[in-house]
Parts: sequence; structure tokens; C-alpha cells
Amino acid sequence: MEHLVRICKGSLYKAHGVLNLLGNKGISEVHDQRVTDISTEGDRNVSAALIKFFTEQKIPAVLYSEESGRVEITRNPKYTIAFDDIDGTDNYFRGRGILPYCTAVSIFDSPEPDFENTLVSGIMEHNSGKLWHAARGGGCYLNGKGVTTSGRKSLDRRALVIIDHYSAGGDASKFLKIYPVSWVKDFGTSAFHLAGISSGLFDACLNPSQKAHELGAGYLLIREAGGYLADLDGNSLDKLKYDFDARYPIIAASTKELGKSLLEKL
Repeated sequence: MEHLVRICKGSLYKAHGVLNLLGNKGISEVHDQRVTDISTEGDRNVSAALIKFFTEQKIPAVLYSEESGRVEITRNPKYTIAFDDIDGTDNYFRGRGILPYCTAVSIFDSPEPDFENTLVSGIMEHNSGKLWHAARGGGCYLNGKGVTTSGRKSLDRRALVIIDHYSAGGDASKFLKIYPVSWVKDFGTSAFHLAGISSGLFDACLNPSQKAHELGAGYLLIREAGGYLADLDGNSLDKLKYDFDARYPIIAASTKELGKSLLEKL
């Protein structure tokens, strides 16, 4: 386990180094058939660097990347490694040095994992250099110090709730009852939202269409930090198949009590 934790953290520092080295060149936009909304030279360079990094670690794994798709680095994989090169690319493109953007990495102990197979995960927010990581059964950490969720149970105007407006799209109306009873925000990066819940920066997050790219990492961080994570019907994600290309309707909260209070408003 410690070996995989070092690899996970090492990959995030590698991504951080790549983006720092690129500087403003990294925000140059890329246009090709692989782009679904926005992609940059930074995304592409991080993807290539992490594929090379994980290959050099000689882990018997299959890799999944938002920029590069599925990459097989061994014939008989025992693990799955999923990463989002840059989550919050538009923040990076428009507000490098100001707005948050992250790299997220998840390592599963199965080539065809469920969410409960998440073994190690980590998220790096690149402007601050803060790194969250978790190991199954070993707790959640921010820059090497153990952290937990805020522990907030009550839903009131002091509860800091994230609603992902980009993912909500036409479903945004279902969240209208939450605005008067909480303090709603959106920082434009799901990885940052989920990591923030694990360390008490935010109290909850609702996303009707959460990409798997960041969810594997956020799942383990929040679970190990003592938080609550479920679909929008209140069902656990533990036995749900992890599909890198899928989207999941989710709620994440500091406590089950706060999560249930939010679900009652939907």
C-alpha cells in the first residue's frame, strides 16, 4: 500500500512540475476531434507525462485518461489507474494563478473495479500546491496531515454547499429549494469540490452528472475523511461499477445527516 501511495503522490507532483515548466505556454488551446469542450497544451502534456510515469513504475495496470483514453501498459493488469490530467481546464485557461484547477488520480485493486475497489487516490490543486491523498483504511490527508470533514450536520445559511452548475444544465431547477437554506458556491472544478469536502473546506456538493474521472479520487478521500457519498436517491456507490466514461448523479456531504437533509430538498 505505501508503495502505491508514493506512486500516486509522485504522479501528482509530476503533473505539477509539468505545468510549472510549461508556464503560460500551457494554456494554449488545442483543437481536434478528441476535444469535447476545452483542452490545452497543459492537458496534453500532463497526460503524456503521467502515462510515461506510470509505465516506468511497472505497475500491472490499465490506465484511463481524459485526454488519452484507455492505455494498456501490461498484458495482464491487476490494477486500474484513472486520472484526470487537468480538472477545471477552463479555470486554467482563463485564470491560471487565480482560479483553482486540479489533477486527480485513483488506483483501484481490480482491472474491472467497483467504487469500493478504490485503493489509493489523490488530488493536487495546482495554484496552491495543496495535495490531498487517501489510502483505503488509512485515513485522509492534506499535505501529509490527517484531516476529516467539517462534521456539519445542520442545513442552514452557514452550510457551504457546492452545486455544479456546468453539469446541472437543464437539471438545475431540481436544486432551487437548496439556495434559500444554504450558502451555495461553485468553483468550476469537481476535484477541488470533492477534496474540499474531505478536509472541511466545504460542507456538501451536489452534481447530477459527475464525471467518473474525478469521482474515484473524491470517493475515497471523502470516505476516509468520515463523510457521506451517495447517488441522488441516497444509495451507496460502493457496489456500483466504476466506468471511466460514465457520469453519476451524486451528493457528497460532511455527514450523513447533512446529506439526508439536502436530499429531502430535491
